[in-house]
Amino acid sequence: MTCRDCFRGGRATGDPTGEISAQYGLSTYVAGTPSTTTSASTVIFLTDAFGLKLVNNKLLADAYASATGFRVLVPDIIPGGACSPDVMPIMDEVLEPVSFFNIWGQIKRVMALARAMTYFVPFFWRAFPSSPASFKPCLEYARKVKADLPPGAKLGVAGFCWGGYQSINLCAQPAVEGGSERLIDAQFCAHPSGLNVPTDILNAITRFKSPVAIAQARDDFALPTRKVEETEAILRQTIGKGEGEDGINYQITYYDNCPHGFAVRARPGYEADAKGADAAKEQAIEWFKRWL
Repeated sequence: MTCRDCFRGGRATGDPTGEISAQYGLSTYVAGTPSTTTSASTVIFLTDAFGLKLVNNKLLADAYASATGFRVLVPDIIPGGACSPDVMPIMDEVLEPVSFFNIWGQIKRVMALARAMTYFVPFFWRAFPSSPASFKPCLEYARKVKADLPPGAKLGVAGFCWGGYQSINLCAQPAVEGGSERLIDAQFCAHPSGLNVPTDILNAITRFKSPVAIAQARDDFALPTRKVEETEAILRQTIGKGEGEDGINYQITYYDNCPHGFAVRARPGYEADAKGADAAKEQAIEWFKRWL
């Protein structure tokens, strides 16, 4: 997860329409859904490092709920709490171009980096995405939600950055320990962090045949596009195009000129980020509507 864009991006504007309440043992943002919805399916929304502290996550969850009619749950699940979004402008200072001979500019950059480290070093220490401390609560939460669904309802999961690791790996888990029924009925993630590629993606797609969709940023520093393309090549050679061959469905979409984090933290003034974020939102909505 240690990449230059993990703690950067823009803050969205708007007022969330959902509410925070206790759900399955955790404080959870329950996204606003249309009053006319008749769907019984649920999507668990696993956030980036900023969790519920960043309004972007709530607004995106609201958009999913409004467009699909599904219940969308955003649990406050990051071990030790989410990272403060206050680090984002500090990271912009760290990465602002500075001439090598601009001594004062270089000093300011070092000072900004020192301040930024007080945010992300503790976060990595307590909540690295691939650590058991991060994954176990997500698995337990998802199993509780799955067990509580009414007959015929399905469970989806959406993950971003930190949450992308969790959502992909949840697809390789059974609904109950030692069981044969899949936990996740449809998965979408954007710019996942900390994945063991190609293994994690292959397991997510093949173990329980959960439909998996990925929004890959072409300029992702955390998960190089080359690795995703190599993974897709393996899938095509061993399975097919992911259009139902042997009951397996997957979709990998590449977003040109977009960095890690674009789908939830589009940078102000970057047209590619804004267009990519809108397209990734529609990708997720259509995927969940298709499979849930």
